[in-house]
Amino acid sequence: MPSEVKNSSINNTIPAELGLWIFILIDMCIFALYFWVFAWGKANNAEMYTQGQATLNIFFGGFNTAVLLISSFFIATSVHAARLLDIKRFQTFLKFTILGGVIFLVVKTIEYQEKFAAGFDIVSNEFYRNYFTFTGFHLLHVIFGLGFLCYLLFVIKSEEQVRTKMLHIEGAALYWHMVDLLWVVLFSLIYLVP
Repeated sequence: MPSEVKNSSINNTIPAELGLWIFILIDMCIFALYFWVFAWGKANNAEMYTQGQATLNIFFGGFNTAVLLISSFFIATSVHAARLLDIKRFQTFLKFTILGGVIFLVVKTIEYQEKFAAGFDIVSNEFYRNYFTFTGFHLLHVIFGLGFLCYLLFVIKSEEQVRTKMLHIEGAALYWHMVDLLWVVLFSLIYLVP
């Protein structure tokens, strides 16, 4: 049985395409600049940032962090199943990943509505400008990632399609891991670091 699995699996040495790796590197550099801007603003306006942080819902932020970390496990499991040409398992864990992304969107929407209801928006002060800009830009990444994951779910139905779309599957997973990593840093910087 192990030899059958090995012979029917797909093994690539480098996941995804070079262009995606370059995109991710550039995107992470942009977020690194955001992180620097936030840290610099915090160093120069510590009281404003501390007051702003105190209004954030750490439960929502922590819950979303857990959701994205679990979804990272799901997408990794989905890719592993695709490499073994196990279509049913690939699709199941891809659905779980998508569910995690949707939960993230719902919780973030509730969190934004909570802020708006309390009278905070992007023009309230520097802290909220950065908070809404950085988390909003991340939210766009989640939406884009969900679109790509949904595309894969509806397009890939057979072993042959897995073989021809393996770079797309790995690329989507790589992108999703980047989204998760960026959120962990954003959550730590915006919600936790005093």
